[in-house]
Amino acid sequence: MTKHFIIGVDEVGRGPLLGDVVVCALIFDKAILSVKEDSLSTDLPTADSVSISHTHPLSALTDSKKLSEKKREALFSLIEQTASAHQVVKISASLIDQLNILQATLLGMKQAVAGVMAQMLAQYPTATFSVMVDGNKLPVLFDLPNYQQITHEQAIVKGDGKHACISGASVIAKVTRDRDMVALSKLYPDYGIEQHKGYPTAAHIQAIQHYGILPMHRKSFAPIKQRILDKKGEHTVNIR
Repeated sequence: MTKHFIIGVDEVGRGPLLGDVVVCALIFDKAILSVKEDSLSTDLPTADSVSISHTHPLSALTDSKKLSEKKREALFSLIEQTASAHQVVKISASLIDQLNILQATLLGMKQAVAGVMAQMLAQYPTATFSVMVDGNKLPVLFDLPNYQQITHEQAIVKGDGKHACISGASVIAKVTRDRDMVALSKLYPDYGIEQHKGYPTAAHIQAIQHYGILPMHRKSFAPIKQRILDKKGEHTVNIR
């Protein structure tokens, strides 16, 4: 019998002024899921067709933004141990500036799906897949080498609170990015990155104004773009 896997996909970090967008694609084994088999038999799972069994430690999974940092960290380890496969992709600020934030995010999703499919196809060459993405837009997947083995694609608004695989991907992406921001804060302690995680808080804007723009700031984002223009204006005034 052909194996069928559901891939949950989510991203973290579209809104910050600094750092990567982090995307995760993740597969849970059906053994830990409460699955409505009739939905899988048609390869058209609905948003609520797959959830964690209420007796499993992962039953607390939901949108990562609704979980405390301590809870996310605990779930992160459990998800890594439990997931059949997962793939994390980081899209840099420079690539975000080249493509725009939407296209960069969709590229990350595509790469993450390709990675997690490759992991599973190495074990199950004839496997098929459903791809469930948080949000309202799907990445372009038709040019992937094994696209014919994707039987269903679906974008689910607020899917990270409805679908276990998307929730798991959300937690992995969130914890990964937060850890990266904490590491970055040690290199640039004056910016308070460990607190705002790159988001456009008043403290972050003030730090930019006082200390300047970092290489990993997104120069296509309005506050950073404006700061660059302001600095150019200052130089022009000084020259005159």
